Amino acid sequence: MTKQFGFVREQRGAISAAQAGLIVVLLLVIAGGVVLLTGIWPPKDEPAPTVTAPPPEPPPSPIMTAIEEPAPEPSEPPPPPPEPVEDPLPRLEESDDAVRDAVGDIPLGTAGQQYLIPGNIIERSASLIYLMAQGDVPYKLLPVSRPKAAFPIRDDGTQVVTDPAGFERYDVLTQWLQSLDLESLLSSLEWFIPLFREAWSYYGEDPAAFDMAVVITLDLVIATPEIDLSEARLIRKEAVWIFEDPAIEGLAPIQKQVLRMGPENAKILKAKAAEARGLWLDQLSESM
Repeated sequence: MTKQFGFVREQRGAISAAQAGLIVVLLLVIAGGVVLLTGIWPPKDEPAPTVTAPPPEPPPSPIMTAIEEPAPEPSEPPPPPPEPVEDPLPRLEESDDAVRDAVGDIPLGTAGQQYLIPGNIIERSASLIYLMAQGDVPYKLLPVSRPKAAFPIRDDGTQVVTDPAGFERYDVLTQWLQSLDLESLLSSLEWFIPLFREAWSYYGEDPAAFDMAVVITLDLVIATPEIDLSEARLIRKEAVWIFEDPAIEGLAPIQKQVLRMGPENAKILKAKAAEARGLWLDQLSESM
């Protein structure tokens, strides 16, 4: 009996080599299954892979929202340029130098220059217009002297007539008038028109009437009839000769003076008066 029980203990307390090998195989199989199922591998002594960080994403584009700009406020128009300030008119009694300066660049000939030498130029000119508008000839105020020789006549014993040789006495006057640049002259004197009107008022006239007095004077010259005095008969009246024809003798003194200048000179003078009239009226219309 003792041997039987001893054998059994020997059987239970010892593991055979075959059994140990089987256990190792089972352990390997189990470990491989675990690896296959879990994907866990034992770590290796290899350098860790370099992890490159992905490039940063660009910042999101700003959302453009339409911003309504306020409507521009209406700008005020720029101020107009300042008007040129003219020098004030001199006083009438102090205007001589200003008049001389105004016409200084205009060729006036010897007669014109002599007219500017005495003072009171505007007052004398207003007086000249005042007398001529009434048909008179103010010889003392004219810029040219009156012919010194008496008006020549021809006397054949039966009648006395004018001598055409007397027309030549006015050739110099006519040439001087023809040479005047009336447009430049009137333009340079336009600034002084208020002073001419003031001087005109000294005669008790409306100052504005001066403008029309100039026109009336020129109209008298222009309206002089075309009469050749070469054969005009003269009669003695007291100490002077007068025209026998009442149509001639009845003319205004300024018109008879135009006739005494002779047909050719009278034609030039009347044309110059017509030019002055047109320029004067144009100047007045522009100043209104």
